[in-house]
Amino acid sequence: MKVKFKVWFEENGGVAFAEGRRILLEAVDRLGSLNAAAKELGMSYRAAWGKIKATEKALGIKLLEVTTGGRGGGGATLTSEAKELISKYRKYTDRMTRIVEKEFVRIFQDEKP
Repeated sequence: MKVKFKVWFEENGGVAFAEGRRILLEAVDRLGSLNAAAKELGMSYRAAWGKIKATEKALGIKLLEVTTGGRGGGGATLTSEAKELISKYRKYTDRMTRIVEKEFVRIFQDEKP
């Protein structure tokens, strides 16, 4: 048996950052476009943009550098703050995973009822 858990950051009762937003940002980083990232993840551009804006507002940082249309088309790249956020989120969730797994084994598997 395995234990599963979710981590998200809240601000004023709303989601500020969570796994889905990390995945969205990583897709933008890989694909160079919020629109392409949204499509790959099966969400609308509007929904993806809303999540990015909500996180920017909640955390007080800019996540994307966006260029619009033109001859070469638009695109998006992650800001250094976004890259740092992803790195810290991964580090935090990795540590929490180890702690949760250790405690699960200690409480549910090591102890006999």
